[in-house]
Amino acid sequence: WHFTPDSAWTDGSYTLTVKVEDNAGNIRYSTPLDVKVDTHTSINRIELVNDNGVPDDNLTNEMRPQFRVTVPEDVTVVRLSLDGSGGWVNATAGATKGEWNYSWPSDVGEGKHVLTVEVTDAAGNTATKTLDFRIDTRLSEPVITLNSADDTGVPGDGLTSRAQPSFTLQDI
Repeated sequence: WHFTPDSAWTDGSYTLTVKVEDNAGNIRYSTPLDVKVDTHTSINRIELVNDNGVPDDNLTNEMRPQFRVTVPEDVTVVRLSLDGSGGWVNATAGATKGEWNYSWPSDVGEGKHVLTVEVTDAAGNTATKTLDFRIDTRLSEPVITLNSADDTGVPGDGLTSRAQPSFTLQDI
């Protein structure tokens, strides 16, 4: 015997019980079978943990970025790939259920990068999401100079007789 529902089941839990009766009128019931239908998964959030400066701008000055991925609790595998390399690394489940972490073990390099995250849940469903981020470790040293029109002493000595001198700011 085989059984297939007449229509597709929506995600959720179902309990099946079989009743059999023979010609003599004997009736038996199966042990209930609990079935959970789960047809999809998702990635709730990908976070650059060591995002420096403005929160959530996905900009860091750390060459070894750290990521946190938040997913439904039934996710069993979280994999990450950088810049379409095809090389996948596994994240580690965090202390909070549904939270996974990964710290890149080597320098990633300056510039723009794309992190691809792929997750698999207990039912075998997969989801993929990307995060664009940038690494910037360079900053020019700012230069401030007293404008020459306000430099009333010896040029370049920083001495002025003006109560409201003007300045030039460079490399900002």
